[in-house]
Amino acid sequence: MSTASESYSSTYDFIIAGGGLAGLSLAYYLSQSSLENAKILIIDQSEKKENDKTWCFWEAQPTAFDEIVRQKWNGVWFHGSRNFSQFLPIDEYRYKLIRSADFYQFIYKAISRKDNISFLIDSVLSVEKDIDNRPQVKTTQGIFKASQIVFDSTSRSSYDDTRYSQMLQHFKGWVIETVAPVFDETKPTMFDFSVEQNDECRFVYVLPYSPTKALVEFTIFSDNLLEDSVYDDELKSYISQRLKITNYRIDEIEKGTIPMSDEPCIQIPDDGIVRIGTAGGYVKASTGYSFTRTQRILKNLVRDLERAKGNFDSFEKEKKSWRKGKYIPNWKALLDSILLDVMLKNRHSSKDIFTRLFSKNRPAQILKFLDEDTSLLEDLAIMHTVPIIPFLKSAFVVIFRKIWLFLR
Repeated sequence: MSTASESYSSTYDFIIAGGGLAGLSLAYYLSQSSLENAKILIIDQSEKKENDKTWCFWEAQPTAFDEIVRQKWNGVWFHGSRNFSQFLPIDEYRYKLIRSADFYQFIYKAISRKDNISFLIDSVLSVEKDIDNRPQVKTTQGIFKASQIVFDSTSRSSYDDTRYSQMLQHFKGWVIETVAPVFDETKPTMFDFSVEQNDECRFVYVLPYSPTKALVEFTIFSDNLLEDSVYDDELKSYISQRLKITNYRIDEIEKGTIPMSDEPCIQIPDDGIVRIGTAGGYVKASTGYSFTRTQRILKNLVRDLERAKGNFDSFEKEKKSWRKGKYIPNWKALLDSILLDVMLKNRHSSKDIFTRLFSKNRPAQILKFLDEDTSLLEDLAIMHTVPIIPFLKSAFVVIFRKIWLFLR
């Protein structure tokens, strides 16, 4: 991998605008495919050397990223409503944690020997078509053109269309270190709903790295953000009152906002431009989970590219499927919309909904459900364990709205 220093007229086969999770994952899968010799430019505003995110997910099978998994567990604590508090085995799954710094280093190492892949540290100003109808990326250092495709993870929707359900997953986490051993590193807390809900969906998760170190993160599903001091106060209160820890040091801080929306996402805004990651609608609308989903979608995308030998103009069938969101099943999207409406309209306590899901079903089955791997019959069985009336109300609203928007 080299640093881009070419002139403004430089042309690449593929340009990846944004070198985060989706952009670097795509570069990795391309480098492992039959398109490994394609000329690729990755553009990002930073070198991606710091740990700025933590990704948690579950898997039943080993993957290429297993060597950088910081921690993995075979069960999780769940503290919910109606005094339900249990350590839940997750059977065939493993709950895994990857630190973004390790992920970035892994990708760079994998593609560093590829002279055909260049990395440019610069800000993306726009992704558009030039006067010859070719895709290009404008940066502060110039204009870079793609002979085939620009993959754009920077042009995120504002998600402000009031005709759809719009929520946010916002969070702040501290990696804390204590003097005395206080954490059981074999037992993470995935959901702790014991915090005050304030008519929202609020929970804390605790992911231990060692007996003296853990990530403690406060998370909210709502339609509005809070003052930064509120997250700090909640974390301080949880650590002192729930974890009974008074002497600790904050080693790292992470915070973020993830859209939870059923607003349609345009994956191909123009010929030769394909949106990926959050910009491409890869985030699961009802939960905000994205790591596993992003890998699945990008693997499918690269397989399509291989069949077309990388030529954007040669595979009409695949392009149509991208536009229609084939990789996101319509039935699953409907379930997401219904749950979003239930939470947004506060038709029933989110705390109780998640408690019912995990207490009345096999936990591994819920993880399979959240990964969209369950069948229709399995989905219906799971939905039977949540409050029927609130979900029927939301189902009626969502289906009516979708029909109305379609007819328009």
